Amino acid sequence: MPGIAALHTCAQRHLRDYTDPRGRRAFATYDRQGDPAVLEPVDCLAPALLSVPLGHRQVIPLFRPDGPGARLLRAMQAVLDDEDCVTADFLDVDLDLDLDGHAGPWVLVDRALAASRDVAGVKAVAVSKILHRKRPRLVPIFDRSVHRFYTGQTPPTGAYQDTPRILWPLLQNDLRRHRAWLTELAAPVTTPDGRPLSPLRAADIVIWEHEVTGCTGSPATSAERG
Repeated sequence: MPGIAALHTCAQRHLRDYTDPRGRRAFATYDRQGDPAVLEPVDCLAPALLSVPLGHRQVIPLFRPDGPGARLLRAMQAVLDDEDCVTADFLDVDLDLDLDGHAGPWVLVDRALAASRDVAGVKAVAVSKILHRKRPRLVPIFDRSVHRFYTGQTPPTGAYQDTPRILWPLLQNDLRRHRAWLTELAAPVTTPDGRPLSPLRAADIVIWEHEVTGCTGSPATSAERG
C-alpha cells in the first residue's frame, strides 16, 4: 500500500503551491472557517470552491423544516454541537461504529456522512468538505484523488456505503505513523483567517496536489478541485 512517506521529497513544495495566496487553488477561500459552532447556508455552499457541484438547488432543501435535507443538516450540526468533537483528532479517534450505544466523535461524523444517502446532490464528498472546515482536525476530506492514492481505485459516485469506510482506517494508520513529520510540515502555515493549519488538512493538500499534478513540478493540467 502506498503511503504519505513516499511524498517526503515533494510534500513541502506541494503544500507551498497549494497555499500560495497568489496561486490558483482554493486555500484563500475554502479554508476560511467562519463560525465554528454553526452551519449557515454559505458553509454548505463552500464545497463548490473545491469543485463539488453544489448550488442553490442542493443547499436550499437542507434548510427546510423537514425532509431528507433537514435530517442531513441536523446530523452535520450534531457534530458541531458535540463537546468531544471540538477537540477530537482524527488520528486518535476510535473508528469503531459499534460503541455500545455511545455516540463517540467518529460515530457522529459517520452518521452525518451516511445521512447523505437520501439527499439529492449532497453526498459524502460534499458532507466531508462541509464538516472539514468546521472541524479540521477531526473530519478528513473524502476525495477521489486521496482515495485513489491509498487504494489504487477511483471510488464510484453515489451513496455513502462501504467505499469511503474502507479509506478511513488506511488514512488514519498512515497519518498516525507520520504524525510528527506532518505536524512539522503544517506548523509554518496559517489559514487565511489566522488559524494553525491542521496536520490532517496538510496531508490532504499534499496528497491531492501530488495526485492531480502527477508531481511533475509544473502547473496542474488535470481538472482542478480548487
